[in-house]
Amino acid sequence: MKIAIIAGSGNLPIQIARQNKNVFVLCVQGYSCPNSFQNKSEVVSLFDPLLWISILKSNNITHIVMVGKIERPSNLNKISNEKAKDLINQIISVGDNTALNYIQDFFNKNGFEILPVNSILKDCFLHKGFHQEELISQNFKSFVFKSTEFGVDLLNTISKFDVGQSVVVKNKLVYAIEGLEGTNAMIDRVGILYNHKKTLNDFGPVLIKIPKIGQNANLDLPVIGLETIEKCKNLRFSAIVVSSTGTLIVELNKVMAYIKDNNFCMYAI
Repeated sequence: MKIAIIAGSGNLPIQIARQNKNVFVLCVQGYSCPNSFQNKSEVVSLFDPLLWISILKSNNITHIVMVGKIERPSNLNKISNEKAKDLINQIISVGDNTALNYIQDFFNKNGFEILPVNSILKDCFLHKGFHQEELISQNFKSFVFKSTEFGVDLLNTISKFDVGQSVVVKNKLVYAIEGLEGTNAMIDRVGILYNHKKTLNDFGPVLIKIPKIGQNANLDLPVIGLETIEKCKNLRFSAIVVSSTGTLIVELNKVMAYIKDNNFCMYAI
């Protein structure tokens, strides 16, 4: 088995490559670059997926891990190959999970198997329960429990519409459902709403980020990194809720140190 990482943006591809020195890295132009990796790597255009196949086969790759954020392409005029244009046309017109299923089929038909990120990444999940629990009052726990129950029910209900993996709630008040803007942009939007209307001594909103029902776990587990946690803390969110088996935590040791130093609550279900 020889593995390649298809690397989008963010620290997670770098973390995985650092732990797996022998993997090949296919850097997507505009999202990642070889200078970030010590591994053997090449750069490809998002608009030329057929070249991806050629490079992967020439490097004897058998298995692929896709990781890091990549925006959907919009300017199809850059695509000259009709097969590539057909694939990208399929991807840009459907929800995230359906688009990823198209991508998986594309690689499978060309002889590659997709592996989940956690198959080659160590220490990437929070264990169940509250973190920083010794600093949490029973009243606050009850608030997080209630918000979590409501938010998870909301996410499970809307999973069939193939929208985002995150919601922000407060008790049974919905602040936001993640759309195409992504998690961090949604958090910024909630920060404006909440900090404009907040009252003294109340608990702030709760970000819940977990896999959708039926989500393709090989391609798109939700990810939480230090940047998102810092943003939530600065915007007076009260907690972040994740899945103990389905939400990837980038650089877990740094995250644990941050929430400890800043008395910020994370809750894994």
